[in-house]
Amino acid sequence: MSSFVKLTRPSMRALKVGASLSEHGITYTRLANGDGRWAVNVMVNRQRHHQVIGLESEGYTRTQAEDVIATLKASKRTASHGVQGSRQPASLTVATAADDYLKYLKNHDGKDITSKTMRFTEHLKPHLGTKYVARLTDDDWLAYVGKRKEEGASAGTINRERSALLHMLNTMRRRRQLAAVPLLARQREPAGKLVYLSPAESQRLLRAAERDQSLLAHPFVMITLYTGLRHSAALNLRARDVDAGRRILWIGKDKAGRREQAMPQILAEYLGELTADMAPEDLLFASARAKSGRAYQMNSIFARCVARAGITKHVTPHTMRHTAATNAAQAGIDAATIQAMGGWKTRAMAERYTHAASMRDAMDTLQHRLTSRRVTPKLQRRSRQTA
Repeated sequence: MSSFVKLTRPSMRALKVGASLSEHGITYTRLANGDGRWAVNVMVNRQRHHQVIGLESEGYTRTQAEDVIATLKASKRTASHGVQGSRQPASLTVATAADDYLKYLKNHDGKDITSKTMRFTEHLKPHLGTKYVARLTDDDWLAYVGKRKEEGASAGTINRERSALLHMLNTMRRRRQLAAVPLLARQREPAGKLVYLSPAESQRLLRAAERDQSLLAHPFVMITLYTGLRHSAALNLRARDVDAGRRILWIGKDKAGRREQAMPQILAEYLGELTADMAPEDLLFASARAKSGRAYQMNSIFARCVARAGITKHVTPHTMRHTAATNAAQAGIDAATIQAMGGWKTRAMAERYTHAASMRDAMDTLQHRLTSRRVTPKLQRRSRQTA
């Protein structure tokens, strides 16, 4: 894989509107709306290939651009979709490759293993398991998309399954088990309504969780509300991960990888008291019924607390993530800080919240501007006579 000097995250973030960065046939352009566009422009086999890959806000990264170039070069070398020179035979199926990939992740401290395992086991392997990895095409993917839509899967769900499959293929390429990776078209997701809790609703939910029969309810709502942690990341917390003095949570297993998560004083004091008599290895969300010793999910407990709090909107554990980010944006916190707080890979994800907050402030300013000067009744009558 190529080494990049120009197309780095700091350079791309500093790029002004309309400006571009190009390296190794890949171009990144900053658009007027703040989004970033990826494109490739390379010469392969005496033929110029210029192709727009996609927008940063849609989840496209430099990796997808590299994949397109690798596919073009591989198609020149072999008609069998890039298996020449790989360490695996052409007969390797998606099902076999998935088992090897998941085992590899577990042995190399991979991220988001639980959800990846679920997506392969429940959806990708049943539909694509018999396909040969080296001959997997975009048409195979489109057929998969059609079947998943018939099953009622949303565009967002299909895109997450696509991400899991692409991560497996890219991992195989890095291990030299595969020479090229198909693009696999991403589904366009409709702009959904951003659901979050107001401060008053948040406090009602906290009180409901405190009264719930499950001892896990209140800690879960406290942690997710005041940090915006992902559902699975919160459930993986152990007593040793809490540093109440420094107001830090150590996140060992998360989609964004290992990181430190800052927390407010109220949560630091709460968790300090909660873990005071716990052993370092003790799970905060332990469950004697679970084989792993950890609660598998909090959906039913959380839904019970939401109902008890009298909240009628559709609220899930993930809503707490939106709530933390939205309230942070409305408090004036910038997108870069919100990105770090939430562990998002791209700035565009965090800018959804700051954009909404900015628009709210803009409407307040407009209202103040339009209502600060009142037209006198005399002037109104004169205006009607003139009209």
